[in-house]
Amino acid sequence: MDFKLLREKYNQCCQLVTEQRLQEAFVVLDGLVAESHNGDLFVQLEHYRETYNNLLRYSFGKVEDPEKKIVYHRLLCSVIELTDEAKEYIIFSNNLLNYVSIKKETKERFVFSKTEFKTFLDSLSQEMNYPNPDIQIDQEIEAGLNRMEQQKKLMYLFNHFWLTDKYRDSEKEIISQIVQSDSIPWWVECLLISGITLSLQRYFDETKLIFLAEFYKRTKNQVWQRALAGLIITLYQYNKRLFLYPKIKEMLENLHETSAIEKQVEALIIQFIKSRDTEKIAQKFQDEILPEMNRIQSRIHDKLDIKNIIQDPLSDDKNPDWEYVFQDTPGLLNKLEEFSMLQVEGSDVFMGTFSMLKQFDFFIPASNWFLPFYKENPDIYESLKVDAESFDANAFVESMEKTSILCNSDKYSFCLNLKLVPVSNRNTMMELFNTEIKAMAEIAEDDEILHKPAHERIIFTQYVQDLYRFNKLFRDKKEFYDIFSTKADFHNTSYFNWLIKDESVIRNIGEFLFEKNYFQDAIDVFTKINSAKGDFEIWQKTGYCYQQLGNYQKALEFYLQADLAESRKPWNLKKIALCYRKLGNYQKALDYYLEAEKIEPENLYVQANIAHTFLDLKDFENALRYYFKVEFLAPDNIKIQRPIAWCSFMLKKLDTAKKYFEKILEKEGNQHDLLNLGHIEWCQTNKQKAIERYKQSIQKANSDFNWFAKEFLADSEILIRYGIDPLDIPLMRDYLKIL
Repeated sequence: MDFKLLREKYNQCCQLVTEQRLQEAFVVLDGLVAESHNGDLFVQLEHYRETYNNLLRYSFGKVEDPEKKIVYHRLLCSVIELTDEAKEYIIFSNNLLNYVSIKKETKERFVFSKTEFKTFLDSLSQEMNYPNPDIQIDQEIEAGLNRMEQQKKLMYLFNHFWLTDKYRDSEKEIISQIVQSDSIPWWVECLLISGITLSLQRYFDETKLIFLAEFYKRTKNQVWQRALAGLIITLYQYNKRLFLYPKIKEMLENLHETSAIEKQVEALIIQFIKSRDTEKIAQKFQDEILPEMNRIQSRIHDKLDIKNIIQDPLSDDKNPDWEYVFQDTPGLLNKLEEFSMLQVEGSDVFMGTFSMLKQFDFFIPASNWFLPFYKENPDIYESLKVDAESFDANAFVESMEKTSILCNSDKYSFCLNLKLVPVSNRNTMMELFNTEIKAMAEIAEDDEILHKPAHERIIFTQYVQDLYRFNKLFRDKKEFYDIFSTKADFHNTSYFNWLIKDESVIRNIGEFLFEKNYFQDAIDVFTKINSAKGDFEIWQKTGYCYQQLGNYQKALEFYLQADLAESRKPWNLKKIALCYRKLGNYQKALDYYLEAEKIEPENLYVQANIAHTFLDLKDFENALRYYFKVEFLAPDNIKIQRPIAWCSFMLKKLDTAKKYFEKILEKEGNQHDLLNLGHIEWCQTNKQKAIERYKQSIQKANSDFNWFAKEFLADSEILIRYGIDPLDIPLMRDYLKIL
């Protein structure tokens, strides 16, 4: 059994259990246990099957078992956990995934006694600094070796908690010591939390969730944010089975009562929503900004004589041609400003740039993708100590650690890449980086994002971006649960209701989804808000979401609801009319457009749609009257001439119709206009001119005669009404075909 089939069978079995279809689940689980060739799993399966059969027999006996519900839920829990165990055993025994080799190595190497682990914790608690240039070389070498050894132990620690299936007493004791310690560096705790999160994604264990909650409750900066993210992600992954674990619900409700978790979850969910746009942003940068910047760079080189600029004594002045150069690309500055604001707001604008810088050996271990950027990291020092005399590594790394514009993973990429940059270019890169940091800091200060909630948001942003890079760029990414490949509709989970009860928070999430045009998700969130309060704006926005999804009937219901809740507003009236028109109820649509006209008598949109609706009703006289009004109010709008020409044709005003169709042809005529002109010429008995227009129409349609024949015959009734012999219509079609 390959991993793809295993995953399908595993997901199927879990779904059957959560849907409480145990008999069917046992059939699938039979196959998994047989594939495992594990006798212990087979014994457990038979025991659970017998327990279920007994439960079925006793459920419908003369005496009701008061423990039936408890036994049943325990059985569901046991069966789904046996499914977890069987899946992992098959992966491990058959080496189906690359992490198996790491798991085997970790089992052999990571063995800590209580004394050894206490020594290890003490070593982590010692302050780590960059090497002092004044100390002896042999001391520096020894200190460097110690740091490297510590890094290895940290990786083993991460791997152990990532690849342990069920946490035993030894793991629980280690985590408890770390949670309770005030001296362990924050980045060690952050790394451990990511290991626990990956472990949960790989193998469910209620204990792991509880420990994430414990880290969250400690409120240690940088640590609790990652713990909360781990909770939200893994609870989403296992949402369907949460009803089997009442302790989890109790734990989350306790968190709700004792913390400011609602606003924090709101900020985190919004960051996940932003991550949906990452690929679009990267593509936009590649397709729109880079080509334009490259084009400008080429022109600037020519216009500004770049080769000789160093010899120019005025080279420090701003060049007067800059403004002219950018005037040639008016959209570029706006696009660059847009990217800067997206960056400040937490959107991932660097994914495309830094995805190419994840090939360093540093990113081979999974642990380093989650390692927070901290200045004491020996890997960073090693990458920056080249050309140490002309480059202040300490100052640079300290500023890098503080900046909020890059996630941790990208900070490491930037520093590691510096080692490959020629010395002559390194200072230039540093200047550009420092300028960027300064500019972003000014924007951040202007937007007051340095307040505490915003600082928390920055950490969420950086961690979610770290997760995104791991899930999309890590070499073994297919072996991991990818939250970013799911709908990530946290609002549709059971735990969302346990954690968030404040309707203002719910609304904020809905509003953000609405602004980002995730209309179905916005509907799901808006419907959680108590509609009894009569919030017509929510009804309008819900209606708009349904409208954008093409569900005009549901959109109409919400627009009508909003219409009853507030004094009549033209926007809502126009939306109601639009929905009626889309649903084919043209008279109702006209009624509402006429109501809107009373409020906005000079609104061109309203006037045009009244005309369109009269046209739908085949009231060509009134339609023409309104189209003429629109033409009078907007004489430069040549598109209004087409319906004027058509209505005139339908009202047998052939000269007017011909005049307008010919005016259209001078500007933007198409095959339809030429077809209609052919009709007019024929109705005016100008048969040869009609044939010429029909031929032009066919040519304009890329010689698609089938299209022409279909449209031509569709107008048969109109031509007959003008006195054209019905027999001549098919004859004309065939005549045109042989020309």
